Amino acid sequence: MSKLSRKIYSETFKLEVLRDYFSSGLSMFATAKKWGLPNHTYILRWQKCYAIDSDSLSLSPELLSDLQMKKNPKSKSKEELLEAENLRLRKALELEKLRSHAFERLIELTEREEGISILKKDGAK
Repeated sequence: MSKLSRKIYSETFKLEVLRDYFSSGLSMFATAKKWGLPNHTYILRWQKCYAIDSDSLSLSPELLSDLQMKKNPKSKSKEELLEAENLRLRKALELEKLRSHAFERLIELTEREEGISILKKDGAK
């Protein structure tokens, strides 16, 4: 008899599935089917593991772990909290800029290799 092995998913994959679940409005069953998961309990487990909401999922996994560790801000002054939030948002913005640039490059490479236009050109109706 062969032993069944459980597939191990990367943290990036898990967060992408959660992001899709929150943003698409699909049910857990439909999201699990869309991403090729055996059942919806994976999504339930990942929700409990990361304890995050849909707003947090636009951040990178590193920033999400920082958020989870900063759950007890009682000893900091209001100014320190604002500075920390400012720094966190600057990091998030920089990561989103890099992500956007990567997508632009991916589109350029795909257009060049496939010879088709993916994005509409200016003036197209």
